[in-house]
Amino acid sequence: MRTLIKIIIFLIILVVAGLIALPFFFDPNDYKEEISDTIEKATGRTLTLNGDIELSVFPWIAIELGPLSLSNAKGFKAEQFVKVENTEVRIKLMPLLKKQLVMDTVVLDGLTLNLEKNKAGKTNWDDLAGEDKASEEKPSDSDSNKPALSSINIDGIKLTNANIIWTDASTSQQYKINNFNLTTGALTPGKPSAVDMDFDLTSINPQVKAHISLDSEVMLDLAKQLYTLTGLNFTINAEGETLPFPKTDIVLTGDVVANMEQQTVAISQLAIQIQDLLINGDVKASKISSDTPDISGNFTVNPFNLRQLANKLAIELPVMADSSTLELVKLTTRFTASNKRFNAQNLEVTLDQTKLTGQLGVSNFADPAITFKLVLDEIDLDRYLPPAGAKTATADTKSAAPAKSSDDKLPLEALRGLNAKGTFDIGKLKISGTHSEKIHLQINANKGLIKLAPLSANMYQGQYKGNVSLDARGKTLKIVLNESLKGVQVGPLLKDLNGSDKLSGAVNAQAKLTGNGATIDQIKATLSGNGNFSFTDGSVKGVNIAESIRKAKAALGGKKVTSNEPVKTDFSSLTGSFVAKNGVINNQDLFVKSPLLRIDGAGKIDLPKEGIDYGLKVSIVSSASGQGGEDLADLKGLTIPIKITGSFDNPKPSVDLASLFKDKAKEEIKAKMVDKLKDKLGDNLGGLLGGVLGSEKSEPAPTEAADGQTIEEAKPEEPTKSVEDQAKDALKDKFKGLF
Repeated sequence: MRTLIKIIIFLIILVVAGLIALPFFFDPNDYKEEISDTIEKATGRTLTLNGDIELSVFPWIAIELGPLSLSNAKGFKAEQFVKVENTEVRIKLMPLLKKQLVMDTVVLDGLTLNLEKNKAGKTNWDDLAGEDKASEEKPSDSDSNKPALSSINIDGIKLTNANIIWTDASTSQQYKINNFNLTTGALTPGKPSAVDMDFDLTSINPQVKAHISLDSEVMLDLAKQLYTLTGLNFTINAEGETLPFPKTDIVLTGDVVANMEQQTVAISQLAIQIQDLLINGDVKASKISSDTPDISGNFTVNPFNLRQLANKLAIELPVMADSSTLELVKLTTRFTASNKRFNAQNLEVTLDQTKLTGQLGVSNFADPAITFKLVLDEIDLDRYLPPAGAKTATADTKSAAPAKSSDDKLPLEALRGLNAKGTFDIGKLKISGTHSEKIHLQINANKGLIKLAPLSANMYQGQYKGNVSLDARGKTLKIVLNESLKGVQVGPLLKDLNGSDKLSGAVNAQAKLTGNGATIDQIKATLSGNGNFSFTDGSVKGVNIAESIRKAKAALGGKKVTSNEPVKTDFSSLTGSFVAKNGVINNQDLFVKSPLLRIDGAGKIDLPKEGIDYGLKVSIVSSASGQGGEDLADLKGLTIPIKITGSFDNPKPSVDLASLFKDKAKEEIKAKMVDKLKDKLGDNLGGLLGGVLGSEKSEPAPTEAADGQTIEEAKPEEPTKSVEDQAKDALKDKFKGLF
């Protein structure tokens, strides 16, 4: 036994001695040409070894290569595929005999790697990768379960001054990684190792420059397929005109655990900082190698000043009425996602004093489908809109040529691409000065058909309800409206809307309208349908019809009336209905009831032309109270026709007062003659003859009016303007205020 042991020890010593002596009898530089020929036969590339090859065997199998290069594939621009200034690889011999890999620090200095793709989509490494062989034998399960090495220990990797260039001729893109440096600590399976890396990245198309660095504790366990990054610190300093921000600093920190055997990745204590924006969260992913990995987690966007951030990033925000907006923004949510969908749950967004909560999901990123259920507590949108009176055009806009219809074209393509379904509730809303509460919106949009139903809101002591449909599936937009108001106080509404409450009262209204067109003007020109409205206990400010009649009556009598009454006409009810056809609104049954007056109205309003053609008949009714009823009691039964023409901006009311009062005088003459005939001939015959006389067409003689003067005597001599014209002017001024 002792003899056998001695023989084995002797053989080992002999082998070791041989290995030690090998470099003295074998010079690898003598075989550089053969090595190059072998590489060229195998790859078709030329391997150039410019430096000396140094080889040692014991106790390390070590090889040091000086400058070397491998030529590029034919048909590509770069002269060399890869170039290296210096390479050092050292493997300990004795552990290798025990299937244990122990390596010294691997050194690679001055690497230059040119990666290219031509216009046909072929890369300059396709020939090196070789073709897949379906007949290639696969190792048996028993063989694959046997590890080639029982352990691997590498003292580290040192990569310095590396440059990697990627050129894609098919897309005209080029990326360069320069000054790439990588240093690691000892790489031992199951134990952490420090990794420090940094490089410069340059992009030609798009033009971007960036410096990227990474440091972390890395643990690789190949047997368990477990990889971790602890204390990850990843930094990007980028700048470029094509970036969302001209200059961007991004810092990412966290811990990463990847278990390839279980197909999971977990990122904990994730923090991403972009300028003043800080995002914290945790992310988990499973089935990471599948086509549809599952991702879940949560993240929080910490409070930040959006206005200040935009200023730092040289982003110009729209002008807003309130310059203190956008000073507080924050967001938090839980989410689930994959490469095709994203769903935010328990979403909370804060914008200044407004909070939005709910759920928002997007599926099928290629053709997005959006689902949502959102609740907003309250918002004043006027703060975020341009300030009142802000002008977007010069003063000469009106005299300029009208804009082309294409400028007003509706966004049909965007509407066709909208695929959304959900509800949106707002507690309180202010917009254009108007206030509303408990707003509810339900939307269902798919392939150009958009339904907003139901719509509802509480406003000004009343309620709005609506049902709106938009159909953009054809060449034009079809719109269907079915809306109603119930018990809405129109005075405060108009006051908030435009600062003038010229009309007041509680309104009930309903309208069913349809329109069709590619522009707003075209929809106006096709607007058709019907509706009705009613106002109760209201008034029309800006005109006092009773006072105007009294003044006209007094003027015809040569008198002047002064009054301190409010310039308004009260009514107990105002009702009507309308029919719309091709943009023309036709109303034939307007009726206004007030303590003194009855007003009947009929006419048309042309929406496309903004024209008015409307007639009013104002009748005096018997009343001893309310808006000077006693002064006009003698005008009972008088009907005043008023014609309103012109446009929305310039309505033109007119009235024939002189003929009205002549008719009144005729009625008085008739009444007096009938009374006299009754006295002389009796009631029956006198009334009959009186009716015949009253129907005559001849002009009656001047007769004493109710104030004791004749109509003829009441007219001033050679007036500058006739009383009728003066009355018309006065009424015109009054009626202008209504529009």
